[in-house]
Amino acid sequence: MALAIDIFITIYALLTMAATVMHLFSKDISLLLVVALFLSAFITLTSLMIVSRILSLDTLLLGLVGISIFTFANGYYLYGRPHWSHHLIRLALHVAIFIIALMAW
Repeated sequence: MALAIDIFITIYALLTMAATVMHLFSKDISLLLVVALFLSAFITLTSLMIVSRILSLDTLLLGLVGISIFTFANGYYLYGRPHWSHHLIRLALHVAIFIIALMAW
């Protein structure tokens, strides 16, 4: 179970990083938001490399909260309003990732 959630978090963080880079090249997006979102995904990925369970979960939570906040800000910046269904689904996914990691690690 722990390996499965580690693989899922790795794929999720790498996809978020790739989407951030693609946004940078395709849309008129704030460079600050791109950097913040990329760093949040990197922090999420870094949580897998920390040996301490407490610090690893704290880092994972920080990264997931950062991804949530900066994707919300990105949607507001690009479209003038957030897409609530998208952000609620993303929030539910982040809660599920954190709970599964909490149980598995």
